Amino acid sequence: MDIWTRLKSDSRPIVLYGTGNGADRVIDILERENIKISGIFSSAAFVRERFFRGIKVTDYETCKREFPDMLVLMCFGSGRAEVLENVRKISEENEILAPDVPVYGDNIFNTDFYNCHKEELQKVRSALSDDISVKTLDNLIEFKLTGKINLLFECEADNNDIADIPEKCVYLDLGAYNGDTVLEFTKKHKYSKIIAVEPDKRNFRKLTENTSHLSDITLINALISDSDNTVFFDTGKGRGAHESDKGKTQVEAVSIDTIIKKEKTTLKNDKLIIKFDVEGNELKALRGAKDTIKEFSPLMFISCYHRSEDYFTLPLKVLGINPHYKIYMRHYKGIPAWETEFIFVP
Repeated sequence: MDIWTRLKSDSRPIVLYGTGNGADRVIDILERENIKISGIFSSAAFVRERFFRGIKVTDYETCKREFPDMLVLMCFGSGRAEVLENVRKISEENEILAPDVPVYGDNIFNTDFYNCHKEELQKVRSALSDDISVKTLDNLIEFKLTGKINLLFECEADNNDIADIPEKCVYLDLGAYNGDTVLEFTKKHKYSKIIAVEPDKRNFRKLTENTSHLSDITLINALISDSDNTVFFDTGKGRGAHESDKGKTQVEAVSIDTIIKKEKTTLKNDKLIIKFDVEGNELKALRGAKDTIKEFSPLMFISCYHRSEDYFTLPLKVLGINPHYKIYMRHYKGIPAWETEFIFVP
């Protein structure tokens, strides 16, 4: 029984923890399924005299007094220690679930979705290269169906140091944001060259500032897609800039193959490493990397939390281009399962 089916039959008051985009998407599904919401609370620092979707926002203690036996739905994401500790405390007094809603796309990972794609998921499971990856996939599928937070805690990994990073490497950071992942990479590894790609102009300015001290780095203000053209995208908050037909901002799009064609001389001697975190465009990015993946077999770290179908479309796409990969899956600390990636080791 998936979480949405279960909520329909649960007699306890349903109370949401958190406001914002995540809560909006959860409420949309609850309303569509005719599931009643009894209250909303947020962390004490965010409690003001305000309403969210017509419901007054209070704190946990107020909701607890009004609904002693409430079922709490966590409607935001976080990996911060103090937030996770607060979730743990709430779970000692009330059941707390984290409904899985995709960041992009309309496919909800419910029982029908699982049954429709069970064969593809099984193909991916069979292709995984270690027991940790299998357990991670199993736990995350069950989490997406049930919302049970303990399933995430049981499969947390400390790091993604599965493959050795050679000193002579070209690091391609797709979705470089403000440079945080570039700086993290340079603290741990030596490199021959860095190429960082970021579509949002505000983030790109910060990326430029934050990496100005680095040598041998190329910055590209573009969106990674399956072809070179001009596209529309939504300029969301933080990392949320993504390609969308409904977007109002125009930006140049570029494929990985186009970028790498300019680096062929360097790549004769250096290993190519690619990090994908491109806000739901991961599958398009892979389509635009066909020649690169075939010719250079890059080591790839690909985020797989933006769309419900990422768990099978992304690994099956890579194997369809180049079957000579070992595949690992890792989930890192945080709720829901956003900090999750596939690692493709040639």
